[in-house]
Amino acid sequence: MGERGEIMQLMDEMEALVLKKGWPVPFTPYYLVNHEKMLSLMDQLRASLQDELDSRFIKAFAPDANNPSGDTEKNVQKKSKGKERSH
Repeated sequence: MGERGEIMQLMDEMEALVLKKGWPVPFTPYYLVNHEKMLSLMDQLRASLQDELDSRFIKAFAPDANNPSGDTEKNVQKKSKGKERSH
């Protein structure tokens, strides 16, 4: 399962913990939930989000196999604009 699917599944589990397994507090908008289970789900969600952010960061800044110099297209454009201005 991809990171996005895992994140959505964890969020669904958190929602179910509140709405299906939580106990409504009479005359309030609050629910009692198993805090250990909620904290565990939050830790899993945090880890999944961090993994997703790390992989996106690596993809954004890792050298491209077709461009071993590590110059991204944006960097190449910036360098060429800088050269044009210096003339």
